[in-house]
Amino acid sequence: MYQGKTHIHIENSDGSPQVFNATWQQVQDLLDRNPDLKDELHFTIGCSDADPVDQWSQEDLDEYYGYMKTADILVGYTLPQQNIKEYAPNLKVIHFISSGVEHVTPFDWVPEGITVVNNRGVHLPKSGESFAMFLYMINAGIPRLAYSQKKGKWDRHFTSVIKGKTLVVVGVGHQGGEMARQAKRLGMYVIGVNSPVVENEYCDEILPVERMKEAFERADIVSLHVPLTDATRKMINEETLSWLPSHAGLINISRGPVVDEKALHDKLVAGELACAISDVFWQEPLPADHFFWDTPNLTILPHISSDDLVNYIPRTLDLTIRNLRNAREGKPLENELDLARGY
Repeated sequence: MYQGKTHIHIENSDGSPQVFNATWQQVQDLLDRNPDLKDELHFTIGCSDADPVDQWSQEDLDEYYGYMKTADILVGYTLPQQNIKEYAPNLKVIHFISSGVEHVTPFDWVPEGITVVNNRGVHLPKSGESFAMFLYMINAGIPRLAYSQKKGKWDRHFTSVIKGKTLVVVGVGHQGGEMARQAKRLGMYVIGVNSPVVENEYCDEILPVERMKEAFERADIVSLHVPLTDATRKMINEETLSWLPSHAGLINISRGPVVDEKALHDKLVAGELACAISDVFWQEPLPADHFFWDTPNLTILPHISSDDLVNYIPRTLDLTIRNLRNAREGKPLENELDLARGY
């Protein structure tokens, strides 16, 4: 607490794009949206030179530790993981501003009494627009046509309507559920692949991961929405790609290491996969000498499909306040992570 007020500290980073950094105007707008809390909250905003803590300057550390002496809630992308209870004795919630949290796993550093949440769901309005675009792009063969243009080739590649085609969604969570919703809106048949099997109103079927081969064999498009864990690393590889019909397309908007990049490249070069769109990669930025830059029928996006320049931080801070209210009312927090599972 800070002078009897709940202290929310936001840690920005000069190493991150502006879309992920909060401003004082956004904090003021948040308070205007929650007038009943105006006199109960104390906000601070710090800023480090870089995302990785091992690249923080002594000035960065001194500023951060100073703010954290009284902080109850931390909102940011990363943090020093040692001696948290000593430097932040009041800390109750750590809110990571990303959906993926593999950069801070395993969670053996989290002290007892601190709840960790992520940003699942914050992305959905922007994601939904991107997902609909990706489905249309894959169905129309746009990655192939763009590659043909790049090569100066007149490629009259004809396609049919998307309605009635089959989408396989691997990972039916927030993002996967939104992809399923967009697909149903376009008239597609949707098969979810998820373990454990969960219900989703936009999926016509949901199969366990053990039946992924069966789903892939029926796919026109596959879209990946799984967290990065030991179980999902390279889950899309030479074998699993071979289950797909040659006319199928692949969309990866989860994490780069979910896909074996060389296997995907080889399938596209061989014409054993029609096309692909990837917004995520093993190494980001993608190195200038990476083979993907000249892989046929592949559209490369620089990890931007789900991040809203105007609304990302406001929606993040709204989630922070909803969870503050949840905590005060004794309700579960949204997006609380299972620390043992790592997501």
